[in-house]
Amino acid sequence: MMILSPYILTLMQLLMTTSMQLQLEDAPKKVGPLPKLTSDSKREEAIKLYGSGLLYEKENRLLDALRSFEKAMELDPGALSPRKALIPIYMSLDRIEEALVQCRYVLERDDSSLETFALYAKQLAALGKIEEVTEILEKLMKNPASKDKPELRLQVLRELSLRYEQASNWEKSEEKSKGVADILEMPSAEEVLELTEDSFRKLKAENYEMLGRLALKRKDTKTAIEYYLKAQKLDIVRSGRLGLNLAQVYASEGKNEEALLRVDEFLQTQPLGTEAYELKISLQKKMGKNKDVVPEIELASSRDNHNNSLKLILARELRINGQIPRAEAIYEEIANQAPSTEVYHALFDLYRENKESGASRALARLESSIQAVSRKGGIPPDPSQAMQVKAMLLALKKDPEMLRKILDQAYNQLVKGGKIGLETKVALGTLASRASELKAGEKLLLVSLSESTPNSATESEVYSGLLRIYRMAHKYQEIISICKEGLDKAKNTSRVLFHVEMAGAYTHLEKDIEALAAIDLAINESQDREKLFSKRYRASLLAQMGRFQDAEKEALTLLRDYDQPNEVRDIRYTLSSIYSGMKNHEKSEALLKQILEADPADATANNDLGYQWADRSHNLAEAEKLILKALDLDQKLRDTSNRLTFEAENAAYIDSLGWVMFRQGKLKEARQELEKASNLPEGSDDPVVWDHLGDVYFSLKEKQKSLESYLKAINLYQVVRTRRDAERVKDIKQKIELLELEPSKK
Repeated sequence: MMILSPYILTLMQLLMTTSMQLQLEDAPKKVGPLPKLTSDSKREEAIKLYGSGLLYEKENRLLDALRSFEKAMELDPGALSPRKALIPIYMSLDRIEEALVQCRYVLERDDSSLETFALYAKQLAALGKIEEVTEILEKLMKNPASKDKPELRLQVLRELSLRYEQASNWEKSEEKSKGVADILEMPSAEEVLELTEDSFRKLKAENYEMLGRLALKRKDTKTAIEYYLKAQKLDIVRSGRLGLNLAQVYASEGKNEEALLRVDEFLQTQPLGTEAYELKISLQKKMGKNKDVVPEIELASSRDNHNNSLKLILARELRINGQIPRAEAIYEEIANQAPSTEVYHALFDLYRENKESGASRALARLESSIQAVSRKGGIPPDPSQAMQVKAMLLALKKDPEMLRKILDQAYNQLVKGGKIGLETKVALGTLASRASELKAGEKLLLVSLSESTPNSATESEVYSGLLRIYRMAHKYQEIISICKEGLDKAKNTSRVLFHVEMAGAYTHLEKDIEALAAIDLAINESQDREKLFSKRYRASLLAQMGRFQDAEKEALTLLRDYDQPNEVRDIRYTLSSIYSGMKNHEKSEALLKQILEADPADATANNDLGYQWADRSHNLAEAEKLILKALDLDQKLRDTSNRLTFEAENAAYIDSLGWVMFRQGKLKEARQELEKASNLPEGSDDPVVWDHLGDVYFSLKEKQKSLESYLKAINLYQVVRTRRDAERVKDIKQKIELLELEPSKK
């Protein structure tokens, strides 16, 4: 979950308390085309409903208020007040997408609505859409309504400075911080901003510290020191922290003795972070005082016994000095008392150093904790071990090499007749399916399935993991078999899952009648969100079968039948894919643009629009921006994800980036990205990636590599088996014929 900074929280409070007069009759101020004017009777009824909604809201009858505001909006689409009133209600009901839609609608027509700006920025920040938050705050600074509100401008500038600093845009960040300084230096600023003398001095000191930090980023150490000294004079409490800032400045100038003196002053405060300790260790090693590192960190740790981050540094330095048993003892102590991803990452790294027993020890530790959580036979389970399991799995998610070693160990253990608990096998099998470790995953999950009882808590995980493995291995007959078994025996797994998976497998095997029968069963047995997914999947299957007109007709029907923003987004995406298959690029791209208008941070739509443009050598510069944005959004999503399974980079997005680079003639960059995509789990068996890589090698005149890539693509097309394979294979064979006429690169 994204944590909002103190700046933006304060900004929200300021904006939310700004007195705004909401007029139902406000005419839209810009953007067209606007809705047709409603009749007087409808407008009067809308006003009454709006008034009723306000009363319901005052009485905390939110659902009644919601219905009244929505009906008023329906009767008078051009009125903004019902839409403004709906936004906080949608937010309180967690209908975020609908809240965002109304925010955009209102701001396009009334950019003076500071309250709506606040709500919009708050939701974007909570969703991690940092670029959009920055854009909104910049618009707010240019808004005439904010010019007479120095307290508002102060908070916006502080927030913008922080965001630009996080984005490494030092120039912009410094510009905003200087804007903060200008406000703080204006006459009677303390009274205008309604701050106490102490708060005002701290605010100025904080801004000077920011300016000093930014000056240091551009290597202006003289100015940085001036700012830091100003901050020290204003805020004595902050002086310790500023001692660290000055130490960093002196260190950057090579004044190690002065820097060490300053950092030692700061460490007297026993800070929670590790930045100062790391700086001190770095300085000691530069000055040849390596022998002092472990004793001094050990002393600091004994004085600050609850600082686990400091203990991790101590253990690391002990390992560097060859004191492995002592380091392991510290890791074990921390793991037992306060399990975390960091400590298990370090412990597994230590295990890795022992090539013979490292994976075995890691597996044993994981097995012990999992079995402690799920004890049976009258022995009480140990709930505290759940935190241990979670920390270990998250550590393995970030360490695919160690995960592979543990999976190999588990596989070999089972092959040799060794025992592993059912819950451990399921957990490892699920991890294996996500990390594309197919052989180990299949063995673990098949054994788990044979040991599972109907209606067991692990049943759904086992079936889902097996189906994923068979799908990645293109074992379509095995998918059908396991789905039939699941439909007959499973008690705790969605039947819709089995029908959908069977439909996909039958389609790959070109058994269209069976595929449509399976997806129709999925539709009949599904409810709500599952039903829409099944219907969209049916339209997609029809397109794969080459029945594009039928697919288009069904998708258009869905677009008429569903009206919720998230539903409309999904249907538009399905229809866009159908039009792409029909080579109707205009309609396909128009739908992707509509998705991005509603949500500019939709990673899939950004990638697909960028890829389509690249594939047609159209709008290449803009296509590259869209694909880079998709990759950035995907990275942020993975960075903030709490999923316990391994999540590799998105091979399709990286392939798109490589392809747009190729289209722009950037062959070196294209090669780098496409080789990266070909080494990822989802890219290694994607024929499109290998076809693209073959084209890059062809252009680089690397004949042998180009031929190998083309042959790999042909082989994968034959394994994957989709309807357009013959056409694609024919194209590749023609390229191979041309390749044979080309001279090899000398």
